[in-house]
Amino acid sequence: MIRLFITVALCVATALLGAFLALNPGQVTVEFLGINAQVPFVVAAGVLIILTFLLAFLWWLIAKIWGAPDAFRTFRKRRRREQGFDALERALIASAAGQGAMAVRQASRAEALLDRPALSRLLAARAAEAAGDLESAQIHYESMLEDAKTRLVARRGLASIAESRGDDQAALTHARSAFDQAGQARWAYEALFAAQVRQARWAEAERTLSEGERRDHVARDVAQRMRAVLLTAEGRRIEDSNPEEAAKLADKAAHASPGFAPAAELAGRLLANQRRHRRAAEAIENAWKHEPHPALANVFAALRKSDSKAKRAERLRGLAALNPDHRESRMLLADVALEQSNLDAARAALTPLMGQPPLSARLCTLAARMETLAGDESAARRHMARASHAPGEADWSDIDEAGRAFAYTNADWARMVDAWGREARLIHPRHERYEIPAAAAPESTLIEGPKPKASPSSVVEGDKSEASFYEPSRAPDDPGVDGDDDKTA
Repeated sequence: MIRLFITVALCVATALLGAFLALNPGQVTVEFLGINAQVPFVVAAGVLIILTFLLAFLWWLIAKIWGAPDAFRTFRKRRRREQGFDALERALIASAAGQGAMAVRQASRAEALLDRPALSRLLAARAAEAAGDLESAQIHYESMLEDAKTRLVARRGLASIAESRGDDQAALTHARSAFDQAGQARWAYEALFAAQVRQARWAEAERTLSEGERRDHVARDVAQRMRAVLLTAEGRRIEDSNPEEAAKLADKAAHASPGFAPAAELAGRLLANQRRHRRAAEAIENAWKHEPHPALANVFAALRKSDSKAKRAERLRGLAALNPDHRESRMLLADVALEQSNLDAARAALTPLMGQPPLSARLCTLAARMETLAGDESAARRHMARASHAPGEADWSDIDEAGRAFAYTNADWARMVDAWGREARLIHPRHERYEIPAAAAPESTLIEGPKPKASPSSVVEGDKSEASFYEPSRAPDDPGVDGDDDKTA
């Protein structure tokens, strides 16, 4: 509409100008080089317009000819840039699609066409990674370390390559440099923390975790659980060389995550050795409230070596009362009752558990001890036979043959950092590896059974010909028929 209005206005103006010139004719006199000429004004105006147009065209032509070399160079540069971006696009698509060879070719073409060394090197490195050429990728990343703009991404790429090669030291070096350069980068924290955990640098990993928590790279509850694992692992590492410091670390770990049984067990054991019995008891009781574990009961029973059996049993019943409905609390009560030859209390604790299949080897062993105490040899034999085929308990596998609890490898603790830290899940590496769990902990009163009267047909003693029946071969993860009995029983 606006264009139509402008066109009509110009037509009207032209018509008015033509009418004005027609009503007012005039002459134009030109004197040049002795020539005197007179022409009508309209003709002179037309000639002037034509000459002006020709002069403008001539000037434009001269300017074009003069700037042709620069224009040609600009054209070529623009064309190379377009081709370079086209190659860049193809390289990115090929890299994302896993077409490594094509990605490398297009990256090389983009590097040749584009005057962007940082972008070209990054693309070439990514393409080489996609093609599985880690050597070339490493060369490209190392060349990017010279540029401050690309140093961080180069560290990330080098750390990733080192991790894929299993070079933990190189991965740790690059991750630490990246974390120091840009601590706000979440990947730098995660790479550094993971490398330190893999190398069992528990103290360094705990400091990195604290810094990551401060920078909001990890949630507070997750950080607390991870810290408990790291402090426990470090405490176990130094418990022989520096028991006082190990006790402090274990106490801190138990406070950070009360439900983490390995921390409470270590804290209770080391604090008891320092005669800090009250603090040791608090750590174990707090852990039992959250998640009972047989290793905690063993440590709790041995807190005071001078206690009588009656006093020790009373203390253990108090521990079970902190979480009375838990399965482990009922089994603890049954252990204590069998130790004191209290048949009614043992039956009250075990009967509800016997009605909840599947029955474990440990539970069947307790039932066999109970029936032995009751004098029902036939029932005791049935429970003992069932124990030889029943599955073992994952928690019980955490105690080894020597009675040591949570004697894990560095790799096991590294897995625990992730499992307990992120999922609040206590793993059982010995159970997963089908290692033979503890048959008995000699220092614990929990596994002492009543001594029956000597008899040729005694269920416990038996005769030599029936030894294989009373001590059947154990499954790899089974505590065996005597899993809860002392060797002297």
